[in-house]
Order: sequence, then structure tokens, then C-alpha cells
Amino acid sequence: MKIESLLVLLSLSVCAAAQAPNQLSETPPVSMGLWQTDTSSTVTGLENTPMAAMASAIGRPHSAQSCLTPEKWKSDIQGFNARQQHNCTLSNLHQDPQEISFDEACQSAHGGTNNAHVDIIIEDQQHSHGTVVMKVADPALPQPMTINMHMTSHYLGSDCGSVKPGEGKVIQ
Repeated sequence: MKIESLLVLLSLSVCAAAQAPNQLSETPPVSMGLWQTDTSSTVTGLENTPMAAMASAIGRPHSAQSCLTPEKWKSDIQGFNARQQHNCTLSNLHQDPQEISFDEACQSAHGGTNNAHVDIIIEDQQHSHGTVVMKVADPALPQPMTINMHMTSHYLGSDCGSVKPGEGKVIQ
């Protein structure tokens, strides 16, 4: 799972009701409009390697805004469900009105693996928080790395202003 895809998924606060085994719901359980997601991460496994600076950059806290519409929600969830046919496997899916958690394992064409565990708590229609633990092994990396990410998302309002659906805006 690409970090950008994961951040988009997390910033949309993910869904609450199961549609079918190993699929995410297309019914948005949160308010439509402008959302802000703040993330902080730690990256381990690349210390004392030439990629330490990259790990440090990934680990910096940042904030992004995204515009959630029913159409954007549906296309993002369909895209996530479709990843299962592209060398990714979704397992251990749990959904209820307050939480979603799952594991995703992906294989890259050049021999890498990416395994993620996602756990998101939907506090109400305007707030969520969660964690992601991602383990990446790739021939391009000197050794495997682990990314531990914590995020909080909150609703800013129904008007997205200059933030267009599908185009996140990094604010920090």
C-alpha cells in the first residue's frame, strides 16, 4: 500500500458498515465536506543506512486537508476494494459503527512486500483517529523498514473552498 493511498484512506475516516466479507462499505458514516488529518510517524529499520534521511522525512508530523463528497468516497472505496485483485490481499477485516481494522499484504512486481495493519476508530460523524503499522521489505531498501503512524481526523465544514475532491492539500 502506498503511503499516499493510505493517507487518503485515513483522511476520509474510513467506513463503518460491512458490505460483504473482505470489502469496505460504500456508505459514508461521516460528514461530507472538508476534513483535516494530522499524522505523526516513526520509521525504524533504516537507521545508520544511506536512507536515514528519507526515514526522517517520512517520520515528520504533517497535516493535510481533503474534500469528501459521496462520489469521492465511493470511488476511493471501490479503488481500495479493487486493490485485492492487484497483488494485494485484505484479511482480518472487522467493521462496526465505531471501528474498522484490517490487514493488507501486497507483493510488488520486483519482489518487494508491504504488510500493513490498520485500526481506525470513528468517534462520531466529525472525528476519528487511528494507527497504521506498515512493514516494508524491498530490494531497493538496504533492509526492511517499519512505519508506525498515528492519525487524527476532524471535520472542518461543508464548504471545501479551494480543496477539490481527489486533490489533497498539505498544510504542514
